[in-house]
Amino acid sequence: MRTPVLRTALLAAAVAGALSLTACEFPGKSDDKKSDKASPTATVEASPSAAASDAASAAPSPAVPSGAATDKATAKAPTSTAKSGQAGAKVLVSAARTGGYERLTGQGAPSDVPIDPGDMGPGMNMLVVAYGKSPTGQREVLIEGVDGLTAMDGKRMEHMIRGMIDHVNADGGSVPEGVSMLDYPAGPLGGTLQCMPAQDAYPAAICAWADKNTTVVAYFDKLSADDAAKKLVTMRADLEK
Repeated sequence: MRTPVLRTALLAAAVAGALSLTACEFPGKSDDKKSDKASPTATVEASPSAAASDAASAAPSPAVPSGAATDKATAKAPTSTAKSGQAGAKVLVSAARTGGYERLTGQGAPSDVPIDPGDMGPGMNMLVVAYGKSPTGQREVLIEGVDGLTAMDGKRMEHMIRGMIDHVNADGGSVPEGVSMLDYPAGPLGGTLQCMPAQDAYPAAICAWADKNTTVVAYFDKLSADDAAKKLVTMRADLEK
């Protein structure tokens, strides 16, 4: 026969055992739930990164609107790029000596721009220089040019030739009526070279060249068009760097 004390002890032991078994199951269930929740969280976090990476790789670069800050920065770049000669860009220089001539520093040196060079944009520079047999002698060659171009500019070349014709006529010369520019070999620097007679009474010539970086017009006093074409090819090596 069981006493009340024994029954109480047995009942307490049974409850403790049941609680013990139940408590052992909680960690497993808790771990499963944590594990189940952890996996989706990691997947969700990883997926957008991968998707964004794929999208960035597949999507084309957006077009930069005209007038944006990038365009402005790019527009200023040719000034330094052209002067440094980067990417093969050619620039005009005022050589002290070229083609047997000396750069004029006396009264024969240009004091202003003799002809309209056309529109000047960012990174474009103008050269105006005259040459003679000595630095203080008479002017025999007048040169005006523009650099910093990005393509051959035939319209600018024609504009500058017409300007030089007007300048020669206004300066006491007389460019023959009905003459036109003829093509000549441009020499090792390439591009287009043209010349024409520039005086009725004595040999003189107007010549011009154009390439993808520069356009130049020149007046040669005392040289025929044929001789001036050859002379300008020689001078280009000193004037275009």
